[in-house]
Amino acid sequence: MDFKKETYSIQAAAYIRSLIRSGELSPGAPVREAFLSERLGISRAPIREALFSLAQEGLICAEPQKGKNVRHMTAQEIYDSYAVAGILEGAGVAESVGHWTAHDRESFQAVVTSMGAQLSYATRLDDLAEIDEQFHAALLSACSNARLVQLEERELASSAPGSSESGDMQFHLAIAEAINEGDPAHIEHILREHYRENGIRMSELIHDDPALLSGKDAEHCEPHPSESYHGTDAA
Repeated sequence: MDFKKETYSIQAAAYIRSLIRSGELSPGAPVREAFLSERLGISRAPIREALFSLAQEGLICAEPQKGKNVRHMTAQEIYDSYAVAGILEGAGVAESVGHWTAHDRESFQAVVTSMGAQLSYATRLDDLAEIDEQFHAALLSACSNARLVQLEERELASSAPGSSESGDMQFHLAIAEAINEGDPAHIEHILREHYRENGIRMSELIHDDPALLSGKDAEHCEPHPSESYHGTDAA
C-alpha cells in the first residue's frame, strides 16, 4: 500500500477503521501493531499514533497486560452512531445534490445498477460492506464539506463493527428514487430514516438494555476469545 509519509498515521487509522467496519477486526479482537506494520509496509510509530487516535474515538481500548482490542459497543452506542451518521449524511447530501453534474448522476446510477447485481452473489461480510461503502461514497461525492464527510465515516466505523446494512436493497432504491426526484428535504428525511431503521436493527443484536448501561459499563472491553487476527505481539 503506497502511503505518503506525512499522512501515515491518518491513512493507517482509516485502514484500521475499514477492517473494523468490514468485520475483519471484530468486537473484542486484538489489534496487533506488528501485523499492521507488516501489512501496510510502514513502521510501528504511525500505527501507534493511529491506534491512539482510534482510542480517542472510542473504537479501540487498551487494558493493562491485555493489549489493544476493538472495543465492544453497547446497543445504545450503536443506535446513536447510526442516528448521527444519518443526520450527517442526510445534511451533506441534501446540501450538495443541487450541485450534482450530469456525470455525477450517471456515476451514481451506475453504482445503484451494479449494486443490485453484486448483492445477488456477494456473501462475505467484507464484500457487502464494500458495496455499501461505494453507494454512500457516491452519495457524498459532491459534498464540499470534508469535515462532515470525515465525521460521517467515523460514525459509520463505530456504528456496528463487523456489520453491514447493504442487504437492505429496498431502502437503497428508495434513496436512489429520492435523488432522482431532487427534493433535498425528502432526501434528508429518507437517509435519516434509513440509518435510524438500521440503528434499531443492529442495536437489537446486542443483548443488553441501553437504559441500564452506565458510563463505566460502556468503557469495558473484554479480550476476544479467538486468535483469528494474525500476529504475535500483544501491543
